[in-house]
Amino acid sequence: MVTPVYCILSGSAVHCVSVDAFSSKEPEKLARNPEVDVHKDTPVPLNSLSPALLNIKNRNLLFTLNNPSLSDLELENYNTSDRRTSNALSSEEEKPASAVSLPRSKLIQPDDLSTNDTEEFKNGTTRSRLRINLETHASDDEEQTNNLQSILDEYKTHAVYLPQFSVDIRNNLDSDYTQIKLLLAKIFPAWSSDDTINIKRLTGGITNMLLSCTHEPTNETLLMRVYGQGTNLIIDRHREFVSHLVLNSLHLAPPVHARFANGLIYGFLEGRSLDPEELANPFLYPLIAQQLGHWHSKVDCDSIEDGIEKLRKYTARMKHQLLPSLRPVTPVSSKQKREKGAKKAISNIWDLIEDWILVVPANDALVKIFNENLPDQEVNIDNVRDVIYKEFRWMKSTLNNDTKSPVVVSHCDLLSGNIIVPETSEFKQRIESGANVALKPLLENPIQFIDYEYMLPAPRAFDIANHFAEWQGFNCDRSAIPEPTPLNPVIVKWCQAYLDDANALEEEINGLINEIAYYYGMPGFYWGIWSMIQSELSTIDFNYAEYSGLRFEEYWVWKAKYLRRKV
Repeated sequence: MVTPVYCILSGSAVHCVSVDAFSSKEPEKLARNPEVDVHKDTPVPLNSLSPALLNIKNRNLLFTLNNPSLSDLELENYNTSDRRTSNALSSEEEKPASAVSLPRSKLIQPDDLSTNDTEEFKNGTTRSRLRINLETHASDDEEQTNNLQSILDEYKTHAVYLPQFSVDIRNNLDSDYTQIKLLLAKIFPAWSSDDTINIKRLTGGITNMLLSCTHEPTNETLLMRVYGQGTNLIIDRHREFVSHLVLNSLHLAPPVHARFANGLIYGFLEGRSLDPEELANPFLYPLIAQQLGHWHSKVDCDSIEDGIEKLRKYTARMKHQLLPSLRPVTPVSSKQKREKGAKKAISNIWDLIEDWILVVPANDALVKIFNENLPDQEVNIDNVRDVIYKEFRWMKSTLNNDTKSPVVVSHCDLLSGNIIVPETSEFKQRIESGANVALKPLLENPIQFIDYEYMLPAPRAFDIANHFAEWQGFNCDRSAIPEPTPLNPVIVKWCQAYLDDANALEEEINGLINEIAYYYGMPGFYWGIWSMIQSELSTIDFNYAEYSGLRFEEYWVWKAKYLRRKV
């Protein structure tokens, strides 16, 4: 089994520390108490995550998706019949030294625990800090508990990752969420697994669900999201998890408490999500713009990328060390390796789109979309991906050459449902009045963004244009999208708020508007491809193929305008 791991964020860096580093040989609890053993109740065989077992339409498509987070799924190609269990491992295999990467604690600990080191700051001051010896176990359980508690209290942003624990939604619905209650009780020892935990389904069906989990004695509420089947194949869950941790450390997201094989447990935000028509509300849109500008200036790309790389290496190393007997069932020839191509990490929005193009289903619906909009080309099933890739290269080259939009950590899915506002009567009255008031300081901005599945480094203009595209809602009423021109007072005020400067120079405002206008076609291209992939994967009752055509239409409209301006 892959050992549960604490992911701790310190000094803008993510560190992966095996739970065994703090636990006794027979652990029982997690997080606030270092005793843990989730495997005993709900072990998940490695091959149970096989794409062939998922409830999706086109299973063959799964094997071609080039997502580096699919390491669990890829194990289905290996023979696991003779793998050793964790009980058969030697003590050295249980907790390899190379698997632990926790930095020295910044806490000043009692002298008898360890020798202290010093940490020097740029201003010349120093602070003592403890060098934690992770290769030894305390003999006293209470000392273990106190040691872990002090570490986790110091590193306020931390979560436990349980890669082998999977939530079975159907069985939980039939058993009053018994498995989920046991999991919550392990992560939060103050919670018991009896009737003191109240669980409600907020959204979703049996394949994609958001649950509200309340501990009645303390009235503490958390959210549990169980991923939709097949969504891991186009969403990098390592990236989502690390992004959430980094955002929480910057007070831009609720705490994330735990990650398991098919979901997350994280903090509950008071408030409600917006409706699409509210995005244009004169009182709300400056607040949204100001908060997005803060995101773009505050979140560091390198911190997230470094954390993702550490987590990938950690999980890969643990699999190789704990399951050394895994071998391919069928040898793979060098020719097959070349044809398949090496998997690459997705590090920005361009990489992701290019990756999606490689796997978008070449079906009649997609061929029709491109034949209707490229009358000078003969598009068919055999060449449609090549045609899309050529169009993508033109778009990418055009945008990179004509604009120098700064690359920032972007939300990439800032639709109305991912924006949370207060539910107070005062705030409600301000929304209803639509008052166009002066922008207040950022610290007084109550807007919060949620759902970080699609976060990636991207040009800021894409993230902004993508948000404006969401003003149309799922009905794709493009008349609701604001025209990106300096003559549009809505766009001008939005950009002033984004820059957090009501007195921003006209030249700066106009430059930002022009930058955004260039990217007005890219969201349609992006979501058009995504929708067509979903048409083959998702079992949700929604016409993704039709939606793909509507979103691609945004791209064709933008391209036509662009080419006319160039004439």
